[in-house]
Order: sequence, then structure tokens, then C-alpha cells
Amino acid sequence: MPKFRFRLETYLRLKIAARDRCRAELAEVLRAEDTLKQQQEEIEAEVQRHNEYIRGVTQKGRLNLDLIAAAQREYVYLKSMRVEKQQLMQQLVPHLQQRRQALVEADHEVRTLERLKEQKQEQHQQWELALEAKQMDEIALGGFLRKGD
Repeated sequence: MPKFRFRLETYLRLKIAARDRCRAELAEVLRAEDTLKQQQEEIEAEVQRHNEYIRGVTQKGRLNLDLIAAAQREYVYLKSMRVEKQQLMQQLVPHLQQRRQALVEADHEVRTLERLKEQKQEQHQQWELALEAKQMDEIALGGFLRKGD
């Protein structure tokens, strides 16, 4: 009896590889998102430290204008970094959605092909069982006919 062979096996392997690429791309974008979130948290912590420093400097009574000017420049820099990270995060959102959608579609294609393969394999097994039953019937009939002679 011929062994089961799925005619679309190569196509299935290609779709599995494409799904794996989609997963890797999504993982890469998620890593970028995590990195951006971490950077945002670091900037926020730096802003908090900066604000505490400014409060400390201004509460001592003596004002050092150079220190205050430097602190103000640092604060402007931190604000610009915060805005930049927020913009990058907003730019990342559509990429995340695209990668997720691509993964969903690729996964759907793979599952569809795998179900088709299972159906074809089951049909092949049914065909083999029917063929085997037919052969057994022929053997039994042949033995019955020989006894009758």
C-alpha cells in the first residue's frame, strides 16, 4: 500500500517558516517597545531626581544662578527626551499592530493547511482500511471457492 504523502507539504513548510518569521518580527518590535518603556522610566526617574535637586538648591536660601541655569538646561533636555520617546512609542504602535495582524493571518493559514493535511491523512487511512477489507474479502472468497470445488 502506498504511504500517505501530503501534496502540499512543501507549501505547508513554507507557511510555517513565514509564520515563524512573523513571530520573530513581532518579538523584535516588542523588544523595541520594552526598551522604549525602560528608557521612558529612566527619564521619568531622572526628572524626579532633577526636581528634588532643584527644590534642595532653592530652599537653602543662597541662589547660585549658574547652578539654576544648568539645572534649567538639564530640565529642558529631559523634557525633549521624554517627548522624543513618546513620539517613538506612537510610531511603534502601528508596527506592532501590523506584526500582530500578520502573525494572526500566518497562523490561520498554517492551521488551515494542517487541518487539510489531517483530513487527507484520515481519508488515506479510510482508503487503506477499505482496500485491506476488500483484499481480505477476496482472500476469504477465494478460499471458499476452493473448498466448494
